[in-house]
Order: sequence, then C-alpha cells, then structure tokens
Amino acid sequence: MVHIFIINPFAGRQTFADDLRTKLNSIKNLDFFVFNTRYAGYETELVKKIQHIFAGVPMRFYCCGGSGTMKNMLNGFEDLSKTEIAFFPCGLTNDFLKMFGKDESRFHQIEELINGDIIEVDYIKSNHGISLNSLSTGLDSNCVNKMNDYRILRHIGDDVPYSLATLYSIFVSNTLEYELMLDDKVFIDKFAEIFIGNGCVFGGSMFFSDHTCINDGQAIYRLVPNKRGFSLLPTLSVITGRKYDKIPQAMACGECSKIRIRRTNREPFTINLDGDLINNVTECNAEIVRKGLKLVVPKGVSVK
Repeated sequence: MVHIFIINPFAGRQTFADDLRTKLNSIKNLDFFVFNTRYAGYETELVKKIQHIFAGVPMRFYCCGGSGTMKNMLNGFEDLSKTEIAFFPCGLTNDFLKMFGKDESRFHQIEELINGDIIEVDYIKSNHGISLNSLSTGLDSNCVNKMNDYRILRHIGDDVPYSLATLYSIFVSNTLEYELMLDDKVFIDKFAEIFIGNGCVFGGSMFFSDHTCINDGQAIYRLVPNKRGFSLLPTLSVITGRKYDKIPQAMACGECSKIRIRRTNREPFTINLDGDLINNVTECNAEIVRKGLKLVVPKGVSVK
C-alpha cells in the first residue's frame, strides 16, 4: 500500500511539514509520498491528480491540516466508499475529531494512524460539495466572512481576528428568513443560526450535542431563533458550555437525513461547509451518506 500525505503548510506550526517528513523517513518499510498544498482549495485538484497517477494502486490518504483541508480533500475523490483516509490534525480547528473524546490526542501520533483500523462513518453530500463535520449558515458564516477582513490583525494575537469577527456577527450582522425542509418537517422563520451536524461541534467551541452518532445516516439539526446582541448571549452560553439540558425551547432540535435550505425571497445566501464558505447560494440540497467513508483511526478507538 502507498501512503499519501497531503500537507497544508499554512496550517499549524511552521516546522510541521519538515518534522513530519523527518518522522516518516525514520519508519522502516513505509512506501510513502508527501505533497504540499499551494493555495486554498488546491487539495481537491491534488487528490484528483494523484488518483490518476496511481490508478489501480492501493492507497491510504492522510489529511495533514485542519477541517478545511479535510473538506477540500474529500471533494477530490471519485468514489469515497473506496478510499481510506486518515485525519492527522494540525490546523486551527479539527472539530470532527472531538467525537472521539480523550482519544482525540492519539490522532496526533502518526504511527497510530499508519497502523490504525478502518471504521465506516457518515458524511454530508450537498449540491455545493461534501463536508465531513457540518453544514451551516447564519452567525458562523458571518463570522468566517469577517475573519478574512480581520486577518491582518493576527500579528497582535492568533485569536484576535476570530474574536472580533464573533462580536461583529453577534451584534452587527442581520438575520435572514429561511424556508427549511428537514426530512418531512418544514420551518419558515428568521434564524440566527442553522446548524446541520454530522459531528457535535464546530468553530472549535460551539457544542450542539453529546449524542451524535457518525454512522447511523442521521445528522442533528439545531435552529437558533431570531436573536441578536445581548439577547443571544444566553443561548451562546448554553452552546459553548455544553449545557444541553438548558437548550432554550425556542431552539428547534432534532435529527434528519435530507436537507433543503433556501431563503423565502429566493435571494442568495452563504453556507459554511466545514469552515469553507460557499457564496451566492440560492438553494442548498443535502443528504447524509451513511457509512460512506472509510476513516482510519488508532487501534481500539471508538466514538465517545
């Protein structure tokens, strides 16, 4: 088997790529290739090229980056059901791995993944691409948009752009009215946030459930009601504090396998797929593909 490592050199510490190459060279009888990404989204193109070059050769892919790197890689495969892929995290957020509880730390040991087991997990397939962890719109989309505007302030502190963008999203951005169909349930209202999760958390600190199952063909949904500013803070406190028993009754919660999202006035909006924004969306249709991905995990690891 050929082991393919795709590294996002812009994620994590600056020496990550060199350190990983040194480590791989020390492992005996490991047939491997290392590829660096060049720009955002290059992972998709790179995966397509590698599949063509190594056609017919058994391969295992390693995502060496964050949630966005994984999302871009997944969108490059012709058939995810035939692919083995491991998540070797080094990015700002690695939200999906939080499903593994304390065992998340074992994913940071490359030998554990090289000698790991395969489990089948769900993923989200939409008309705008594939995501492993989440599909959402609202506060988080606004936040990611503004983070790009504030990126220049990272020299003050890595968390500064995110903090400022979060405040902007809570106190300044407007809520929109949506028409949702989640399986056979229809919702028409203004929402501060629409979250569809294959995992339980996004943005590193926004926890929406501790009962998510990643191989049952169902995603959780959370619809945060139309609130802004200080009136939204209690809801955010519940989410970030994992106080699931105190989730407001006004927040619609449930599970679904098929999703349709569009604005009532049919104007475009922005969706967030695992931290990557898709702009000018007029309608988003998605479904949960049950056990559609072969995920590499350290031996004995299971969802917590």
